[in-house]
Amino acid sequence: MKIAYLGQMADVSRENGIVKKIRQQAGAWLAAGHEVRYFGLEPTTAVWPGLAPVGAELVARGTPWQRPFRSRQLAARIRAWRPDVVYFRYAYHSAGLPALFRDLPTVAELNSDDLTEYPLTLSPAKVLYHRLTRARVLGRMAGFVAVTGELATRFATFGRPTEVIANGIPLAEFAPLPAPPAEGAPRLLFVGSAGSPWHGLERVAELATLLPEAGFDLVGCARPAGAWPDNVVFHGALPAAAYAPLAARATAALGTLALYRKSMDEACPLKVREYLALGLPVIAAYRDTDFPADADFFLRLPNDGRPLAPERERIAAWLRAWHGRRVPRAAVQHLDAGAKEARRLAFLSRFAAGRRP
Repeated sequence: MKIAYLGQMADVSRENGIVKKIRQQAGAWLAAGHEVRYFGLEPTTAVWPGLAPVGAELVARGTPWQRPFRSRQLAARIRAWRPDVVYFRYAYHSAGLPALFRDLPTVAELNSDDLTEYPLTLSPAKVLYHRLTRARVLGRMAGFVAVTGELATRFATFGRPTEVIANGIPLAEFAPLPAPPAEGAPRLLFVGSAGSPWHGLERVAELATLLPEAGFDLVGCARPAGAWPDNVVFHGALPAAAYAPLAARATAALGTLALYRKSMDEACPLKVREYLALGLPVIAAYRDTDFPADADFFLRLPNDGRPLAPERERIAAWLRAWHGRRVPRAAVQHLDAGAKEARRLAFLSRFAAGRRP
């Protein structure tokens, strides 16, 4: 197949979780013998070197007045490439998309509930525009790939064939870390990003207050104003290679802690899969698509805004049990991207066969 990978809200000019996922997926499709090219309406036409060997055609978004023209220009480039199917990282409507999706079979990847997430990150005017135009995008999809069962249910009203494939990770690219010494205080690693209130940065502060004996290393976010516990260290934005030493000394890692802000309960964050690929057990506050409820390496906290003080002893006991240990690779082998991408390709082939543009 010729697969056009279309991104709308992905900044591929620098290393981040989204561009690493795009590279992983498209790289697996290339390795399976398919032809893949990434197309995007981007803040800049610069490309992160790590995206190679995936070819990219980018169009700068420009000003709001230029954007409708630029969107149609991007759609024209996709048509000119003549793909068998378009794989669309679902986001907002732009002028060139509805006609493109009418002409080419398109499968949308659903990573979040836009109706609950966008009000947290966009202006009221943009939220209103999105609500008025989302059906013009979703109504033209041939199918959906949802990263959780919860999302598959929420988009079921569109009546499209849907496959649930949680986020995967190329495990071979991650060597499990040696366990830190059992002596000494535990440390916890948190990787987050600005503008994502569901990450729950203030919940990290709450945990640090409840666990003064532990150290907390925070990556990817600036220190907010106000007082913070002395056992919290902010390291700012770092590429994965730069925060590897922090992971090596960590007892465990912290995943999403405030998913309730998006009115969601199920997730499968890439950063949690990276933690586990390194051998770090995880504390988070959601139900993970890939893990059973009794997975001992995944301590699930309540997914609500209530104080965490009642969980203090349970968390402390879990940290003591994991201090000086690592998650066995066999326990997370099912997270490997190989089988997941084979399923995704099989789903895409259903729409490409017999529907060539």
